[in-house]
Amino acid sequence: MSIKEKLARLDTASKPIEIKPHEDHSWIANVESELQVKVIRENNSFFLLREKYFPIFNDEHLQILSGDFEIGRFAKICGIDSKNKLDFKNAIFIDLETTGLAGGTGTYAFLIGLGHLELNNIVVRQYLLPDFNQEWLMLKYVDHAIQNFEYMATFNGKSFDIPLLTNRFILNRMDTSLEDKEHLDLLHACRRIWKLRLPSCDLQSLENSILGQNRVGDIPGDIIPALYFEFIRKRQAHILFDVLEHNFYDIVNLILLSLELSEISEDPVNHLNHPEDLFCLANFFHNNNHFDESIPLLERVFLLPKNINHDLELRAFFLLGMAHKKMGNTEASKRYLWELLDRQHFHPNVVEELSKFYEHQDKDFSTAKEIVEKGLQYLTTIQQLDSNNVILKFIPRLRHREKRLLKKMAASQTSERHIRDEVSDEKPHLIK
Repeated sequence: MSIKEKLARLDTASKPIEIKPHEDHSWIANVESELQVKVIRENNSFFLLREKYFPIFNDEHLQILSGDFEIGRFAKICGIDSKNKLDFKNAIFIDLETTGLAGGTGTYAFLIGLGHLELNNIVVRQYLLPDFNQEWLMLKYVDHAIQNFEYMATFNGKSFDIPLLTNRFILNRMDTSLEDKEHLDLLHACRRIWKLRLPSCDLQSLENSILGQNRVGDIPGDIIPALYFEFIRKRQAHILFDVLEHNFYDIVNLILLSLELSEISEDPVNHLNHPEDLFCLANFFHNNNHFDESIPLLERVFLLPKNINHDLELRAFFLLGMAHKKMGNTEASKRYLWELLDRQHFHPNVVEELSKFYEHQDKDFSTAKEIVEKGLQYLTTIQQLDSNNVILKFIPRLRHREKRLLKKMAASQTSERHIRDEVSDEKPHLIK
């Protein structure tokens, strides 16, 4: 088949197909009643719309909703560049149920869930595709709803939901406002806080561990496409009831999670009570050059009453030293690095950073050399125990630093002798 023929076929497939009057649609009334949906009709096409509410009782969540929220730190955690205030009531939360996970042109979003905050309620509107040839009308109403909001929020939507949905608009030759919205992908924000403590940062793990919720009777997400195809064949409403409920609670918990993240971003030092969470967020801030945000979190790690993992404790000391160095707090940085050496932690990164202070700032080449020698002794021991250990790659670097320090020490000693000789020559000779 030629490219021209393929394009012609795609063009035909993308056009909406009108429903013929003689088709049997007696099933629609049953679906409308059992699933509590409305039938939205236009130009011989239709789709199904369900609206459902979820009240918010959490006082801290309600406080966030009571006024404009300072988005600064929240934006950093979510990975967006915004200094504006965020009113969560101007955000639309999006979650899709699709006919597959491939995400190509053959994958449809048969259920599009849109959630937003209204007064003290979460309002979820679910747009259900009764058949593939009705897609254009459903997309039209979805885009109209999205246009009313400034932000859109998803969970892994940057990788899946939004590209797929955008693709469906393109295939239907329709414009969309999706690309005009600031996108908050909460998956990345959650990983920046909880990836060290939780075995997985999928939405259900976060519901259980962070929101304290456990769904009862929920269906596995991987069987949802098969249920939709079964509905297409049998037209029985009960087949999709659990799918609609699954999508509803995905949206509700996505919104509750965003409110939880907003509380944390307001005061992370007091809202995070696990060393792993504090370190994880501090590490994110440090890697993005927000050192002033990183230091209080790291200091809080050592104040928690809970037992801290030894390896995490050492990493926190090192990160504190590096953060203080970047902030220009030399003495504080040296103090934390010396703490690591005192604890017999001679990792080459610690050795290098501490020796740099004495070599470049204090010009104390002797102390710098002693620190490097401690690091080389440590690596020699590691080499005897495990000759394939990746940490041994630091040996040439420390050897090079040691040689340079020896040269500087020799040059310094020569310079000192010259100075002593010059001083001696300048002394007046006594006349006998």
